[in-house]
Formats: sequence, structure tokens, C-alpha cells
Amino acid sequence: MNRTAFTAAGVLIGFVLAGSSVLRAEAAGPGGAKSPARPGPVVTPYAEGLTNPRGLTFGPDGHLYVAEAGTGGDDVATDEPGCEAEFNVYSPYFAGDTGRVTRVLADGTMQTVAANLPSTSDSGGSSFGPTDVAFIGDQLYVLIEMGGCQHGLPDDLPAILRVNKDGSTTNVANLSAWLAANPPNFVKEEPIEITDQEPGGVFHSMIAQGKYLYVVETNRGFVLRFDPKSGIVEKLYDMSVDSKEHNPIVMARRGNEFHVGTFGEDGGPAELAVFDKHFAGYSLPFESLNPIVGLAWRGNKLFGVEIFPLDAAWSPDSANLVTFDPKTGERTQVLTGFASFPNGLVTGPDGALYTSNWAIGGPGGGSILRIVP
Repeated sequence: MNRTAFTAAGVLIGFVLAGSSVLRAEAAGPGGAKSPARPGPVVTPYAEGLTNPRGLTFGPDGHLYVAEAGTGGDDVATDEPGCEAEFNVYSPYFAGDTGRVTRVLADGTMQTVAANLPSTSDSGGSSFGPTDVAFIGDQLYVLIEMGGCQHGLPDDLPAILRVNKDGSTTNVANLSAWLAANPPNFVKEEPIEITDQEPGGVFHSMIAQGKYLYVVETNRGFVLRFDPKSGIVEKLYDMSVDSKEHNPIVMARRGNEFHVGTFGEDGGPAELAVFDKHFAGYSLPFESLNPIVGLAWRGNKLFGVEIFPLDAAWSPDSANLVTFDPKTGERTQVLTGFASFPNGLVTGPDGALYTSNWAIGGPGGGSILRIVP
């Protein structure tokens, strides 16, 4: 099972980070000769110096907001009565308050919106903390991916936090408690020494639609809806209902349809599922073997970011930007090898696409890429 999109890549932190060169697609003519240059996809750095940047969104002020997962800290999970650390293959975890939410201005200036947010890192060096951001009106919310006793964060559980005007945060949805009260249909049983199960869940991505926040939980396969006014968390779908692992990780909406991308099942191919507004079930009209970590509509085209090819897992400089034809489901590669371990995808007010680059890495090694398809 893939615990999350960034489950075992800490060993790659020491790699040299991708450069900031501009990338352009080039067409080949007959016999492999390059044809005259035509306008094509262009990738440029939009912001640099971020720490494990994950989900991102544009706010009502037109600026880009980014969740930074942080680097954990020095606190170690213990096994105290009442706060047992349910260890798994990624233990021990090291926790701290190094997560944050950053606003990026059009000139690349970065401003901290909320700091000292809970963050934890596993034994391989992968970090988990603030993982996505979304606005309802002018109110900003941040999703905390993992936490709780097993991660050295007994007072900070997987949750949705409201970001207050003064930069403080308020827990408005205890997602860990909801998961404990609503177990999934299927949980794969494994010995403790090899399991990657997370008892508190892995809540990886979030979008806002109308008055609701929609949350995708990767480890157990849930799609949830949260109403900040009522405080109610609602299960929309449990993808483990067929007694399989699907690892949903990202969502996009257009009209009455919700598209959910998965990370793949036990190392198998990924899926791109389509739900209607009632979430009675889903179809699979699209095909993508590679793990999908970002989805965004740009006009009538659905774009996706694949973190790496299925047959080259956790390889840097191997991410793909692809499109899916809404009518036929056909997948077309727009860019290959354009990023290293990206996460999230949004369409900006300028019509360009934006994604996090080096969502796994050392402090300050992450960036935001701007893509003009």
C-alpha cells in the first residue's frame, strides 16, 4: 500500500535539486530532425526557497498560497499510557512546529501567513504537516495531513485549521476523531513490522466548492465533505468498498463531476475516477498508469501532474504534465521530465498552471513552477 504520495522518498533528499532553467517542448520532423521551433510549453520558476511545498491555491486577492509541510522537529513519539505510539515501518517520527502557509506575490516575494504549524518527519526523512490550502470566500483553511501520538504530536491531530486574520489558527475539524468513529470497509492486515497503515489517516488534499471543503484521505480511501459553519464531516465515498486499496490523493471538480486521481494500488497502476455530484459510485473513463498528484481544469482541458512513471518510482526529474480528453479519456503527454516530485496543480488568474516542485527535499529546496502549456 502507498501510505501517501511521499511515503518513502526521504533517501532522495541528498540529490541535487533541479535547476531553474526554462523548459520548452520541441517537435521532431521527418527522420528525427527537429522542425522549426514553434510556440510550446514553457516552464519557469515562480517562487523558490520553500520547504516541502505541497498543495496550493490562488486567493481572492489574486496571490498564490502554498502549504509547506516543514521538516518535523526534535520531539519523538513515546508509548505513554493514554497516548500510545502505534509504530509502523516508517517509525520513529520526529515532530515539531516547522510547518507554515506562505503567500507568494506576483514578483516572487514570499510572505508568511501562518507559522509554527505541526509537522512530523519519518525515519526516511519525508515530512508531513500542512498539505493543502483552500479558500471559502475570503476565509483561508489549511489541511494538516498527519499527527497524533504515533507521530509525536499528541495535541495536534490530522485536522482542518482555520487561519485567523492575526496568523493564528483554530482547529475546526478533528479528522482523526472522525476516522476513528467511521472505519473504512477494508483495511489490509499486515504484521506491525511491515505495515504502512496510519491509524489516524493520511488527509492529503482539499478543495473548496461553494460552502464546503472536500478532502481526500489517501491511506484508507475516503472522500469527505466538511461544512465549516455546522462543523459536520460527511463521508461521500469509501473507495475501499470493493475490499481493495486505491489510494485516492487528489480531486478536481467541473460542473456536476468530481475527478479523483489515485496513487495506485500496491505498486500497481493509478486510476482517474469520475464521480457525479451524488457520489453514488464512480466510473473509470480515463487511463493513466502513473501516480497522479495534481489535477486542474484549464478551459475545456483537464490537466494532470504525474509524480513519476510507474516503472521508475521515486526517480527525480521524471514528472509528466498530461491532458485527458473529457470525451474519449485519451491521455496526452504535454511535458516529460519537467519536475522532481511535484504536488498539486492549479490554474492561475493568468491562465498559466502552477505546481509545487521538490515537494520532498531539504529545507528551502522546494519551488513553485509556472507552466504555460
